[in-house]
Amino acid sequence: MDTMMYLFDCTMDPGDLALPQAHQAMQIHKFCTVDNCLVRRRARQILVEKGQMVLDHRATHHPCP
Repeated sequence: MDTMMYLFDCTMDPGDLALPQAHQAMQIHKFCTVDNCLVRRRARQILVEKGQMVLDHRATHHPCP
């Protein structure tokens, strides 16, 4: 199936995305969170890996239970 189709479904990991696709996915899912949207989570991962995005320390901090 075309990767573009996966960009609209929060429940499906789109797999490896090119930078333009990752940016587009972030715009499509701008109201989603990485906690509940696999597309936004993957897009953020790719943008961070490619140096296009730098996460604030609060984005990776997990408080102790």
